[in-house]
Amino acid sequence: MPVQAHAKEKVRQARHGAYRDLILEAAQRVFAEKGYGDAKVADIAQAAGVATGTVYAIFPGKQDLYRAIHRANLDELSRRYAAIPARRSVRETLLARSEASTRFLTSRPDYLRIYLREAERWGFDPGHLPSDAAAFMDLSLFERGIADGELIDEDPQLLQSLMLANGQVHLAHWLRNGMREDPGALAKRIQALAQRAIFRAEPASR
Repeated sequence: MPVQAHAKEKVRQARHGAYRDLILEAAQRVFAEKGYGDAKVADIAQAAGVATGTVYAIFPGKQDLYRAIHRANLDELSRRYAAIPARRSVRETLLARSEASTRFLTSRPDYLRIYLREAERWGFDPGHLPSDAAAFMDLSLFERGIADGELIDEDPQLLQSLMLANGQVHLAHWLRNGMREDPGALAKRIQALAQRAIFRAEPASR
């Protein structure tokens, strides 16, 4: 590719990326405020300060925007999980992931509102979780925790749902109360209730 054409392509890609980021940020605010059903692409374009046609040039439709928001946030959460030092026990792994997700979601209140709009069906049926979010509460961890005697002897899907719901209820309460509680303290309360609800006081002897 000639040097001039290459330079133009780099500029085009940079402009495309800048518009994409701007639109995603605006879309997250609009979806958080209005919910998916009431949000319109025109609202998102206005919030981003771009033409509606510019939004459609980058995202084919509202659903694509919504999915891209989940993808961007869940990718970042996955990176935070990957940065957690390896744990030997299921208890330590689940509690570390719970703290990481609490700190992540409280740092992004708009995405937290979007997440909580989905929370009811995720809590009752984790099968509805986006595929990338499934790693957050990996069912195999609960199965291993039961087998190792770290978790109470219950249906692993039930324990998975209980842990998800515990975090969601606490986070919703945090939002309703003006986000005043320190995220670290909130994370500890979520962990403490999870431990009382689904963890054994001491690993069962095998």
